[in-house]
Amino acid sequence: MTGNETRDLLLTAADLSYKEFNDRIANWDASLSIGVRVPKIREIAALVVKNGWEEYLEDMGRLYAQGAPLYHEEHMLWGMVIGKAKMDREQRVRHLDLWIPGILSWGDCDCSVSGFKFMKKDQEFWYGYCTRWLEGGREFEVRFALVALMQYFINDEYIGRVLPLFAGEKASSSSDTPYYIRMAQAWALSVCFVKYRYLTWEVFASRTLDPWVQNKAIQKCRESYRISEEDKELLKSLKI
Repeated sequence: MTGNETRDLLLTAADLSYKEFNDRIANWDASLSIGVRVPKIREIAALVVKNGWEEYLEDMGRLYAQGAPLYHEEHMLWGMVIGKAKMDREQRVRHLDLWIPGILSWGDCDCSVSGFKFMKKDQEFWYGYCTRWLEGGREFEVRFALVALMQYFINDEYIGRVLPLFAGEKASSSSDTPYYIRMAQAWALSVCFVKYRYLTWEVFASRTLDPWVQNKAIQKCRESYRISEEDKELLKSLKI
C-alpha cells in the first residue's frame, strides 16, 4: 500500500461532526485534521500491515523527507503501523527515527505509543532509546519519551530509573517547559503513585517538583478510581 492509498482511506472515513469535537479537545491546527476516529485508524493500520507495510513505510519516509504536509491522522496511522508490523529492531529504529520528530499533537503521540508493545521485550535497549529523546527538549519528542516510559517501564526493574525522569531529572520542569511535557510528567507520576505508592509519596513529600507538575499529578491521583479515598485526602496536604 502507498501513502496516497491510505490517505484516500482516511478521507473516506472522515466524520465532520467528530472533527469539530476533536479539533477542540486536541488543540491542534484544525486545517491539518480529517476527523477520523481512533478505532478506525487502528483498523486501517491493521489493513496496511496485512497488505504491504514495507512499501507503505518507505513511502511515508520519502514523503516526510520531502517535507510533504501530513494530516494528524496520517501521522498517527504511520506510528500505529510501525507499532503493529513485525520487523527487526534495526528496522523499527530506522522508522521511529523518522516518525518521532514529526509528531503533531499529544493525541498523535499517545495513541501511537499505546501500540508500541514491542518495548515490553528487550527493555534495556528500548529504555536507552526512549531516554535519548529526552535530551533535545522538543515538546513532542520529550512527550514521546515520557509516555513510552510510562506505558512500558513502570515496573520493579525500572521504577528506580524512571521515577527521577518523571520528576524532571532530564526533562526538567519550570514555567517555561512546554505544556505537553509537564502534562506527561504529571500523568506519569500519577501512574507511579498507583503502582508504587510509597516511592512516589516520597517524591511528592520532598516538594522538589515543579509546583505545577506536583499539583497536577496530585489532581490526577485524586481523580483516579485506583487510589483510596484515604490517600486522596492525604494527598491534599502535599499540594504546593
